[in-house]
Amino acid sequence: MPSSEGKRVSAFQELLRDAGLEEEFAYLREPPRGKARLFHGVFELFGTALFNLWCPLTVHGRERLPSPPFMVCSNHSSHMDSAALMYASGMDFNQFGMVAARDYFFENKKRKNSLPLLMNLIPADRKSSRQTIARIMAACREFLRPGGRAIIIYPEGTRSTDGEIASLKKGPAMIATELDIPIVPAYVHGTFDSLPKFGKVPKPRRITVHFGEAIHPGRIAESEEAGRLIYTDVTNTLTERILKLHGTHHGH
Repeated sequence: MPSSEGKRVSAFQELLRDAGLEEEFAYLREPPRGKARLFHGVFELFGTALFNLWCPLTVHGRERLPSPPFMVCSNHSSHMDSAALMYASGMDFNQFGMVAARDYFFENKKRKNSLPLLMNLIPADRKSSRQTIARIMAACREFLRPGGRAIIIYPEGTRSTDGEIASLKKGPAMIATELDIPIVPAYVHGTFDSLPKFGKVPKPRRITVHFGEAIHPGRIAESEEAGRLIYTDVTNTLTERILKLHGTHHGH
């Protein structure tokens, strides 16, 4: 008999087939043009200067990144994390989309007018249901469709207030499984000291980004018996690998 999670997998697959991209987020489908292209150029220039001159960044494991499309999942304690991950990847900033809280980034007029275009933000509802998760999946699918792109998602769901890693949610595993893309675990160190959750201006600190071995949800599904908890298995594997990168950095 299928498990309750197995039933959810089937339900999400059905919802995903029917889900589409909301028209206000049509910018996710196309390469940036006009104002969006200018925003991306300025953002990448800022990131390059920030991680060379103010907060020197060291990257480990860049060779582990697969060819796009893929998803990057890391710990999250600062607004600097996304730029650090993009810069560390060696890819163009405009190749990345980021799943971001709808209430924080899209319902505030000041942020809504600039940040979604600047960072290819993909809206996510904090209160999740099958329908809202299907909408996120559809938006991610549309962003990745042109090829050569990647997505950043923070499985903790919000920024840490103490720099510690909280338990990971299943959303990223669900999206990666249904879109059949690998997940790259990552660990970012130094951004919390530079720009914590309630900070205003980055302090000069050294930043380190570690990329781990990619997780392929399809391979995990193939290796497990029918009806196993695929979302849970992928999330547990992701947790183990992020914590391993944390331990490697801190010499544990």
